[in-house]
Amino acid sequence: MFKYVLSVFASPEKFLQIMTRKDINDTIADGERIIIDEDGNASVNILSDEVKEDFERHVNALKEV
Repeated sequence: MFKYVLSVFASPEKFLQIMTRKDINDTIADGERIIIDEDGNASVNILSDEVKEDFERHVNALKEV
């Protein structure tokens, strides 16, 4: 186990999975909430049902204020 931990820190690029454009499109289609591309940029999947529910909940909370 100790060797594995050392190998991760020795080559972090092996630890991170690079997502291709097809992987990102598949992730969006699967309804994942957050997508992180190969450059480390995070995006919110606005097509995700969970994201839509969160947005609706926040809008309703703002209406009550």
